[in-house]
Amino acid sequence: MDLREVTREAQQARKAIDAEEYADRVDNLAAEQEDLAWRIDEVREQIAELPEGRAQFGKELKMLADAGSAMEDAHDWLEEPETGPVTIAAETEAIEHLLATKRSKGGGGGGGGSPGGGGLRKGQTNISALAMAGRAENPDAEIGDREVAAAAGRTGPKQPAELRKAMDRYFEKLNAQ
Repeated sequence: MDLREVTREAQQARKAIDAEEYADRVDNLAAEQEDLAWRIDEVREQIAELPEGRAQFGKELKMLADAGSAMEDAHDWLEEPETGPVTIAAETEAIEHLLATKRSKGGGGGGGGSPGGGGLRKGQTNISALAMAGRAENPDAEIGDREVAAAAGRTGPKQPAELRKAMDRYFEKLNAQ
């Protein structure tokens, strides 16, 4: 998830830095993305080589392959160099697949459809894996809203109202395009 955040930062800084510095930053991001994709392929190969690896972890291998494919897409965009929404989307897709793989219970088997059609079974969800990041793996847990008295983390000085209004107008015009 850090690579995606650094990609966003590069996109935000794009107009504020010269083209050469931007290209250097994005080259580093592309190399890191390529390394991650390579590491995912290595993990897939190691799992597949386990005794009964393909049979026991077929679903997870597919998810890892999907994550690797999304990483390759992100790498291709970074090679352009492009750090905009398409690159962020590819990186987010890779993260989604990795988080879904992490939440998988194993024993998924390889391919094929289930007789009787799809639908959600107990322990499955239609909630994005990113939305579930950090949650417990208790299948009986209920997801609900709760009040939080205070948030932890960094806080800084509030931006002046004029700046907030100007930023709102800027993003409204940007979204209208």
